[in-house]
Parts: sequence; C-alpha cells; structure tokens
Amino acid sequence: MSQWKRRLAAFFFVVLLLAGGGVWWYFAHHAKTPEYAVQKITESLEKRDADTFFQYVDVDAVLDHSYEAFMEGAVTAEAPMNDEAKAAVESFASVVKAPLLKSFHDAIQTFVSTGAWPQGTGGETEALLDPSVAMEKAGLAGTSLAGVDRIEYHDEDATAIAMVRVRPAESDEDFTLRVKLAPADDGHYRVVEVENYRDYIVMLAKARRAKVEAYLQETASLMAQHETAMREAEAQRAEILSAGALGNDATRQALKALMEDTILPDWQARKAELEAIEPPPAAQPLHRLRLHICNLRIAYAEGYAAWMTDKKAATIRDAETKLKQAKTLEMEEMFLTKRMGEGQ
Repeated sequence: MSQWKRRLAAFFFVVLLLAGGGVWWYFAHHAKTPEYAVQKITESLEKRDADTFFQYVDVDAVLDHSYEAFMEGAVTAEAPMNDEAKAAVESFASVVKAPLLKSFHDAIQTFVSTGAWPQGTGGETEALLDPSVAMEKAGLAGTSLAGVDRIEYHDEDATAIAMVRVRPAESDEDFTLRVKLAPADDGHYRVVEVENYRDYIVMLAKARRAKVEAYLQETASLMAQHETAMREAEAQRAEILSAGALGNDATRQALKALMEDTILPDWQARKAELEAIEPPPAAQPLHRLRLHICNLRIAYAEGYAAWMTDKKAATIRDAETKLKQAKTLEMEEMFLTKRMGEGQ
C-alpha cells in the first residue's frame, strides 16, 4: 500500500473513531442530562408530540405535587376565609382531587397534541371541574413559554432545577418557575415538580385582583352615570302619570316617547359601552350578568312602548315579566359587585 493510501486510511479511521465516540457520548452522556430533557420537552411542544412530552415530563407527579397550591389559588385565594370555611374547602379538595387531576392530565395531553386547551361547557355558571375554568385558575390557559434561563445542578441527589420563564396572560411581568428534574430508572431526566408553583399561584391571584379592581373602577362611573339618567327618567314617568290618566291618549303617547327617546336609548348605550370593555376572566360572570340585565331592560322598554299603542294585555304581561327578571338579576349583580370589591 502506498504511503498516501495509508495516510488516507488512517484519516478515515480517525474520523470514524471520532464519529463513533460522538455517538457514544451523545447516547451515553448527553441524552441523559437535564439539558437534553428540556430540549426534548421544548421540541415536543413545537411538534405536538405528546408521547415524547410524557416521556420527559412525569405529569402525574407534577400534578400531585402542585395540587395543594392549585386549590389554594383556585378557592381559598378568592377571598379571606375563616377556619370553618377553610375546613370545608379542605374537605372539598380531598373529594374532587382524583377527578380534577384526571381533568388536568387529559387537558395537558390535549394541549400538547393540539396546541389548544380544551374548551368549557359555555354555560353561564362556572364550575371548578370545567376544563377551561380549571386551566384558567391553574395559570395554564393563556400562559406562554418565554425561555429557559439556566439549569442548576444538585450533586447531592443528582437532581436539577431549570429556571423556566413564563408569561402569564393575566400579568404584565414574566415569572420564573423552578422546574425540578430527576433521573428516572433508565437514567434519563424527567420533570417531576414545579417547586415554586405556590408562589406562582399567589402572584396570579394578586394580578387577577388588580385587574378585577381596574374593571370595577372602569365600570363604576359608567354604571353610576346611567343609573342617574334612569332615576331622572323614572321621575319624568311619575310626573307624566300624575298629570294624566293612563287611559288618556296624550298620557300614553308621552310615556311611549319617554320609553323610545330616553329609557330605551340609554339602556342600549349602556350595553354598547359594556360590550366595548374586555373584562378579565375573574370578572366575566359579572360582565355577562350586566349584559343580560341590559337585554331584559331593553326588551321591557320596547314592550312597554308597544303596549302604549296596541293596548294588548299579552304585550304588557311579557314586558312586566322581563322587568321582574331584570330586577331580580340586579339584586344579584349588586351582591356580586360588592363581593368582588371586598375581595380586592
């Protein structure tokens, strides 16, 4: 063999040796590092690969470690509680733990596979077991991954902490989660816990309260302005009725004009102004209630004005039913507004 051929063979031998060593290092060392696990988790989210995600995230362990903090944020952080109420919450938490954790597990699998969290029932009443409500209260829905700052090693127990920055939709600032990884039986690292999840829930609770307070303040002046207009309209209505009989055509025309020119436009304007406001998730039940009251008041004004012309008993009965429903819901709206304000 000529010298140059021997050199060429030696070169390729070295290349193959280095390549083989690189493959060995990759599978024997790098693939069993926290960095590799974090990389695979990130890739699984990008590729919608649920199998890989669950391979490197022990979802059940994470959920079990986080459950107490979640319940505190979802229930007890809503408002101050006495000992009796806290005991009731703890009892409730133990009863719903299994179905709630399953709901979370299924929701996470849906999100990893599709990129979207499962939707709720769409009903007026929220329930903790509703997937969309649970995801929102857990601080998952609307939260995006901002980056991994660094990974810290704990040699004493071979664990690692990944500093994962997330961006919650309900907060104007990023939050750094301390994501704990531990080696599995096969040596590969898996996420097993979020150490500061309780702090995350507390931060979200404060951010939610701030946004609810801003919503209440923004809508307070709006509601007060329209309530003043309605009191003035009711005074005009009383004056019209005191000046003439309801059976009088002039009186009925005056009442119809008051409804069509003053009361109806005011409720329509109130509804439009409310619809222009984007409420935070925690204030959505109150916001929907207010819009429903507007619809009932608008229907009442239209029906009452129509009765001034057609004089049909069915017309006024339907209008009065709408008014009765609106007044009932207005009491509930006052109670809910007060309760939300006290929770700030």
